[in-house]
Amino acid sequence: MNKTMQAHDSILSSKAFGEHADDAGLVVAYQSHQEALRFLSSALDQANGVALLQGPTGSGKSTVIKEQFAWSARDAAVALVEGMHLRPRRLLTDMLAQFGVETANDHDEQLLHKLNNFVTEQTRFARPPVLIIDNADLATSSALRLLNWLAALDSRGNYALRIILTGKEGLSSLPRQDGMRSLARRHPALYSLNPLTEQETMIYLRTRLIAAGGEHGEKVFPMDVCERLHEWSRGWPGALNERAIEAMEGMTELESSGPLPRVIVTRDGVTVAEYELTDRQYVIGRAEISDILIEDPYVSKMHAMLQVYANAIVLLDLNSTNGTTVNSRIVVKAVLQSNDIISLGRHRLKVENAPEISDEMDEVIKASDTVTMQSLEDLRRSRARRTITMLKHK
Repeated sequence: MNKTMQAHDSILSSKAFGEHADDAGLVVAYQSHQEALRFLSSALDQANGVALLQGPTGSGKSTVIKEQFAWSARDAAVALVEGMHLRPRRLLTDMLAQFGVETANDHDEQLLHKLNNFVTEQTRFARPPVLIIDNADLATSSALRLLNWLAALDSRGNYALRIILTGKEGLSSLPRQDGMRSLARRHPALYSLNPLTEQETMIYLRTRLIAAGGEHGEKVFPMDVCERLHEWSRGWPGALNERAIEAMEGMTELESSGPLPRVIVTRDGVTVAEYELTDRQYVIGRAEISDILIEDPYVSKMHAMLQVYANAIVLLDLNSTNGTTVNSRIVVKAVLQSNDIISLGRHRLKVENAPEISDEMDEVIKASDTVTMQSLEDLRRSRARRTITMLKHK
């Protein structure tokens, strides 16, 4: 693959899954995303008019509220404020600026007066403004006290400001904090975002790639790749985007690095199988669902795993009964080189065209056993679900 094609693939992956992809309109709605939007619209229509949207980092909260912002702005003034390290004056100035109210160099008391006048006047005309604070749980305590004051504003018996707050899991406890009594009196409604399912992950990946100008989404993201990305990301959009970029860049690196790495399997000196390592992960074992099947009584059902990177092939023993040997040495984790021999019972697995390990990958592998344990846990969950799926179709 030439440099022009590599650059094109890098641009495409960034356009489809990069930091600003959502800003460009590449939003793929899935069930929890749609449910969250319906929840927000319904909560804002209620007399209390306060909604809490919670979920872990990368769960899609910001994407949801940006869409809600556009929807609410059709019939009311809306202010979207970032809550991280938010202080009272910035909350006031950001709100007034987005509401279209001139502030110049007003003092805090003048800002409060202008804001009070604006929201109460808008509410008299049945158009109460909307305040959205993203990451409200990261705001300063003084900003939260101001939020509590804003929650108490009313016009002729009606609340003068509709409010949406987002934050990590545990946001539901915010109204119960000291000094948040006015917000608590409005009995905020709560919705917790859920991750994408495996089916939604496949649709999400392929749709975003095609919308960004890519072709043949099913070839770039076949089912097994989608399943693996879902496992790694737990189905959360933010992590899924990061993993998708890594996967696409990894494919480009592998395609451009020359001969594909492969494994030749022999038994008693006779070749029984050959595997080109085009995927990221291969399970070696006696179980039928193994990627590299070794029918040998000395081999565990899930004996070992190969992790294939552009700059290394890593072998991980999966707590096998009889252990894994590389070049006559028992290993738990090893970086494989060309012509290395993995011994499993009466079988030998010879590695060819292995990439040279980079310094960065060497440090990651030496750092700890976290990679091993995480990979094993992911593998167990993935294979368990795959086994259940196979049994259902028998």
